[in-house]
Amino acid sequence: MNWDSNYKQQVKRLFLDGSSYAEITKQLNDEGLNVTKSAVKHVVHNEVFDKGLGKRTAIKEQDSVQTKKSFDDKGNVRAIDFDIKFEDFRSKSDKTPKELLEFAGYDINDWVIVNSTSNDWSVTNGKGEKYWNHQAKISVKPKTNDELTTDDLIKLFNQKIEPVKLIKNNSFGKHNLVIAISDFHFGITQFEDIKEHFEELINLIRKGWQQIWIVQLNDLIHSDALNTSKTTKGTILDPIDFPKAISDAEKFMFPVVEESYKNSEETHMFSVNANHDETVGYLFEEMLRVKYPQIDIQVNNEYRQVFTVGKSVGIIALHGHSGKVKAPMLFATEAPEIWANSTYRMALYGHFHKEQVNDDFGLVEHQVGTFKTTDPYESKNGYTMATKKMECFEFDDETLKSIHYI
Repeated sequence: MNWDSNYKQQVKRLFLDGSSYAEITKQLNDEGLNVTKSAVKHVVHNEVFDKGLGKRTAIKEQDSVQTKKSFDDKGNVRAIDFDIKFEDFRSKSDKTPKELLEFAGYDINDWVIVNSTSNDWSVTNGKGEKYWNHQAKISVKPKTNDELTTDDLIKLFNQKIEPVKLIKNNSFGKHNLVIAISDFHFGITQFEDIKEHFEELINLIRKGWQQIWIVQLNDLIHSDALNTSKTTKGTILDPIDFPKAISDAEKFMFPVVEESYKNSEETHMFSVNANHDETVGYLFEEMLRVKYPQIDIQVNNEYRQVFTVGKSVGIIALHGHSGKVKAPMLFATEAPEIWANSTYRMALYGHFHKEQVNDDFGLVEHQVGTFKTTDPYESKNGYTMATKKMECFEFDDETLKSIHYI
């Protein structure tokens, strides 16, 4: 269209007062004109930028933009200077993704940056005056399950969890029980496959104990990802139904935790990091801690833990994929007081899906088995000959008394 001087002045005024190109276009069209945003932008450049009246690096004024207007003798706006905080932001030598997202107005809890670019260029108006322009661009996408932080996932796990109130029984046994939960791999293993093992374990717990230690050596869940099946390091696995894997783990673990609390004077529980479910295993333990606040459930991001059963039984627990060969010296070095005061010492680990015992280096190394269902990888490579069982260890205050095979 052919712009008359009145409309040009109106566009200039609206722009200098902070309206965006889209807002200016809408207002003019509401007044009966038929203009495009490109046409409005063209007028702005001719009437504002090319005449040296001012410039903007943001389309619409926000809290991050401060303006300073100057006036002519009649009180009309002559020019507008934009003091934009982006100048200070641009001068920073280090810009985190969080800072970029916040500056661009995105919620850091919902979005992640795909890429970002920035550039500077100069523009010379008709009077030969040079102005510098600064531009930053970011591409963002919504967060997926794989990109949620641990804190994000903890909130998702806990937001619908209601704490459970449990009542203890009145009589307890004299011995202590350590339940080694290792390499169940729910997702491959299904609850229906191990129901008899589960019932046998519950019956053992109900005999009554002074202390029960639920030791999660982990790989409780086969996959560490929701929509793909892979280990913590990203190794692709046979596909599983992840929601059912979590459901089956809950069917198994909830009654074990509840019956342990009811049938022991003291109940303790913790987990260690493993190679299949480092993140999911941590979150599962956090969920149990929230669900059962009266139980001593330790949630940590550790690869091993040393603890004392009874008065003087010292045990170091680890998954077995890392640090296994150093377990005796790690025990003695990292927990010297427990090592020195122990009358019986044990290293407890899994990972290899079969039982193995080695009495050496001042402690008994006990590699536990699992009743995990055979997966296609194990079947292909012939890893099918180990006995399908788990172990629970019975101690008095000073030494091992019995091993219960479940």
